[in-house]
Parts: sequence; C-alpha cells; structure tokens
Amino acid sequence: MRHLAHAFAAHRVPVWATLALAGALLGVTVVGAQRTTSTLAVEDVRPGMRGYGLTVFRGTEPERFDVEVVDVLHGFLPGQELILARTPHPVLDRAIAVGGMSGSPIYLDGKLAGAYAYGWTFGREPVIGITPIRSMLAELDRPVRPDSFPGARPGPARPATSRARPNLAGLAPYRGTRTDAFAALRAHRERQATPSLGLERVSTPLMLGGFTPRIAQLLSEELEPFGLTPMQGGGGQARNPAAPASFVDGGALGVQLMRGDMSATGIGTVTHVAPGGRLVAFGHPMMNAGESGLPTCTARVLHVFQSVARSFKIAEAIAPHGTLIHDRQPAIVVDRGRAATTIPVRIRLRGIEGAPKTDWNVEIASHRFISPILVLSAIGNALEASAADQTDVVFTARYEVALEGHGSVALEDRGYMARGPGDTRALSRLRLFDLIEVAYGNPFEPSRITRVDLELEVQYARDVVSIEEAWLVTDEVDPGSDVEVRVRLARYGQPDELRTLRVHVPASAAGETLTLELDGGLGVQEEAPEPRDVADLLRIVRQRYSATSIVTTLKMPSRGLRFPGHVVQSLPLGALDSLHRTSGTGPAQPFVTQLRRGEELGRVVVGSTQLSLRVRETPRARAGRR
Repeated sequence: MRHLAHAFAAHRVPVWATLALAGALLGVTVVGAQRTTSTLAVEDVRPGMRGYGLTVFRGTEPERFDVEVVDVLHGFLPGQELILARTPHPVLDRAIAVGGMSGSPIYLDGKLAGAYAYGWTFGREPVIGITPIRSMLAELDRPVRPDSFPGARPGPARPATSRARPNLAGLAPYRGTRTDAFAALRAHRERQATPSLGLERVSTPLMLGGFTPRIAQLLSEELEPFGLTPMQGGGGQARNPAAPASFVDGGALGVQLMRGDMSATGIGTVTHVAPGGRLVAFGHPMMNAGESGLPTCTARVLHVFQSVARSFKIAEAIAPHGTLIHDRQPAIVVDRGRAATTIPVRIRLRGIEGAPKTDWNVEIASHRFISPILVLSAIGNALEASAADQTDVVFTARYEVALEGHGSVALEDRGYMARGPGDTRALSRLRLFDLIEVAYGNPFEPSRITRVDLELEVQYARDVVSIEEAWLVTDEVDPGSDVEVRVRLARYGQPDELRTLRVHVPASAAGETLTLELDGGLGVQEEAPEPRDVADLLRIVRQRYSATSIVTTLKMPSRGLRFPGHVVQSLPLGALDSLHRTSGTGPAQPFVTQLRRGEELGRVVVGSTQLSLRVRETPRARAGRR
C-alpha cells in the first residue's frame, strides 16, 4: 500500500482516487470518492461502538481520528437526536471541541452516521455531539424559492402581480424612521437568541483578513451570538494552483462573507458530497437564516489552535466554489453548480494626506441582514486603516447605489465623528443603509443591491453647530399665528450665534398646550405616505432632512392618516375614525400630527431641545374687541 501511495503521488493522482483504488483492493467503502455512501440510522447506534471521523488538521487532505460512542441523547432538538462520542486523538485530547471541525463526517461500522457538531464550553475530555446524518440529508433536496435570494431566480427581477395590501410594518423607511447598519442583524438575532445550556454548537471561526482590531471587535460583538467567532488570523485567498478546487467529504469548506482588500471567511467541514451537485456540511446552522445564497469556497487549514476555552482551525480560502443555499437547524446545504451573487463595493477616501491606501475594493455577500453590517465594517475599516487619529472628524459621503430594476441612486450625506475616524456610529446612519433595506425588505418585488460606489471626504475639524438652548419670545401665542423661537447655537472656537426661527401655530390648536422640538435633521423621524411601489420608497429616502439642517417639530393634539401616495394631516377625531373605516384602499395608518419646518445651516447640527407652547383659546385682538 505504501508503494502504491508513492506511485500515485509521483504522478499527481488525487488523494481521493488513491483511496478509492486502495478501498477497492481491500474491499472497504471509500468516503472521499464522491459516490453514494451507505448510512447508519441513529436507532442502530449503540454505546461502545467504534469508528472514525474525517477532517483536515493541516493543508487540504482529510485525516482520520478515532471515535467511540458514549450514548444517544434523545429529543435533543425538535425532531433530532444527538450522538455523544469520545474522539481520542493527539490533537483532540488537548483541543477538545474544535471550531472549524463542524461537519466532519463520522463513520460507525463503516457507515456514515453523522457530523461532528456540538461540544461543551470548557470541557475537560474530548466528548462531542454528533448530528445524525438522517437529519442532515433530509435538508438536501429542499427546493429553493425562485425569489428567496439573489441568484435563485433564472431571470431579472419582476414586479409582484398580487394586488393584496403589502405588509409594510417592518420597513423602517415607511415608518418614518431611519434604519442603520445594525438594525437588520439585531432583529434577526432577537428572533434566534437562545440561552447557553452547556452543550453548544461548535463555533464557526470567521477568519478575518485586513481588518483593524477595533473593526474586528465590532464584528465580534455583532456576530458571536450566532456562533460565528471572528478571528484575526488572516483569511485571504490562497494562491496555490495545485490546491483542490472541489469539495470532498471531510474537506475544509469556507463561507465567504467578504473577499478582496478585506476578507471574512467562515470555516467548517464538508460532511457528504451527494450526487447531483449538492452537499451537506457543519451539522448545525451557520446563522439559521434559511435560504441564504452566500458564496462558498474550498479552504486550506494552516493550524489547529488548541485552548481549554476555545480551540479552532486557522484556515484560508482557496477558490470560490458553489453557494450556501440552505442554512438550517441540522446542516447547511451547498449547491456546487450555483454561482453566488455578491455586491462589489468600492470605497475611495479623500482628504487624508499621506495615506498609503485610499482606494479599497471588496465583494460582499448579498443578504438582507448580513450585507449592511459587512458594508459598514468595510467602510469603517478602510477609514480607520488610513487615519486612526483620535480627533474630531467631519465627513461628506457621496455614493451611488445600484438597485436591480431601478438603476442607480446617487446621494450625499454629511456627518460628524466625535471619536475619530473609527467611530462607526455616524457611518451606520448613512442613507445607504435605508437603500439596502428598501432593496431587500420591500414587499413589492424581488430586488437587490448590485453595486456600491462610495467616496468619503474627511475633514479634521469640529465644524459642527450645537443646539444649546431655545426660548419663546412670549409665554402664550395666538391660534393661527406665527411664533418666533430664539435658538442659541454654539460652534467650537467661535462666538455663539443667536438665530430666530418662525413656527406657524394652526388655528385648530386653540386652547391646547403643544410640544415644540428642535433637532438636527439626522434625528428627525418623518411621516411618509403609504408607498405604492419601490419608486415611492426610494423617493422617501431621498427626501430625508439632511444632517446640516435644523428642524422644528410642532406636535399637535390631532391625528393624521397615511394613504397610498399621500398623507392627510390634522384630522378631527370624528373625521379620522370615518376615514379610517371607509378608506377604499384598505386600513389607513394613523399617526400623531407633527408639523415640521427645516432650515439649512450648512454645517452638521447636533443636539436637541424642546419647549412647551401654550395656545390661547382666542386671539388677543378678538378678545380685546369683546
């Protein structure tokens, strides 16, 4: 056998072919060859059974490790048992449960029994949980809905033909609020959050390449609750033409969330490559996101880092291959014949003298809740890597975003960073993220972001206007009149400025006490008409108040209604009830009437304040004639 292996190696015959011939000579089942593999039902698993697993400890070739069954844990998850087993091995005796080994196939009595998938936090013996193969293979033939993710449909996006009233409740631009880069991911996390009960999914190491420590920490805080563990261990793509470009049972698999000048690749193991172009891996979900469309790749393992707290594989991508189409409880499913759709993102920095790199290019996975945080991390990382100064920064972001079926949308936003270029809070509120939400979350038609081209101009300055205080010229005002509001604005290194704003008080507010708020435009939430299509949603995003405007908001005691294409303000309660019940377009959406007026100041406005405004029953002039 040794001579046979050397002969095949000399002729560069693939390892799986060597194993296949050896298996044929010895009469054993070969798992590395991509062929139908016999499986072992969990009901036939008994304590004390022995077998082996396959995984990559270094390089690209799977190696064996011993397995001994402890017992079967019944009802571990809905409809799913768990096989408990020891894995004695020189590496695993010290590393215990290893992140990146998820999906390593386990064979008992020469049959595929399941996948290495679960472990204990701070475990002291190499006992792991194996997801039964039957549960994993049940996901293999699940169909993909035509519009479930970019690339799932064969042709271009088509508008929905249903005339049913669209569900807009979860769409931030319609509610009049701004979304941000964190909103979609955190909403998904709230739905998926589960308490730690000791036995947990083996973590998926997310190998980061080209990230600063602060942005890596941001990704860690957002992604670790899903079982993804960002590691600054590299993660860029290997340049080895001899490395395998296809998947094998027990081989390393990567899920590429980002690639290019920065990279983020989740590492796991292939459980079984099935006939027909699909494979199952991981033995547990990656993010439990259902139909996903994330790009996958072959991978090379550099080292297994051993730790009592958390052991993991250090690995890097080799070659793009396939698409993660299902992210389910017992497994992920990859379609090897499907090319994933990604978002090309170009980031150009201006105003940073001497920066070694000012033009950054990455490809980002196209997905509703993961794309926003990836885009933010790419922008924030490019900026901080070029300018880590801990000083005030004013920025102007000019960007063009291409939406499938709707051309390009060009916007400009300004913002202020009080903690230097690494302060991602201001960047997270770019209208760019509203556009991503519209593309992926709209209820009208399938769409997606196809390109982002952003120019970020940086100015090292505290060139902002702060709202310090405001007061009314008079304690009471007439209904139907204009009232003057005095505002004191502060600028760093400059004398305070006193500005007078005019606010109209409707006659319908007679006898009421109203609240008057003053805010920078970025903090204002607006009422929008009920959108009829994606074009209406894009119009709402374009019409936001800018960060350089000061906005007065007069909160009225009346209510308004949103209708398709328009908003009705300040309705009496009787009229509100009548219109709400008789609207021919379905239930209209009521809201508190807020009368607004914006004034452009040319500098980013920060801060806010509010006043109480008493409105007389009748105007003073009329009261005097009586």
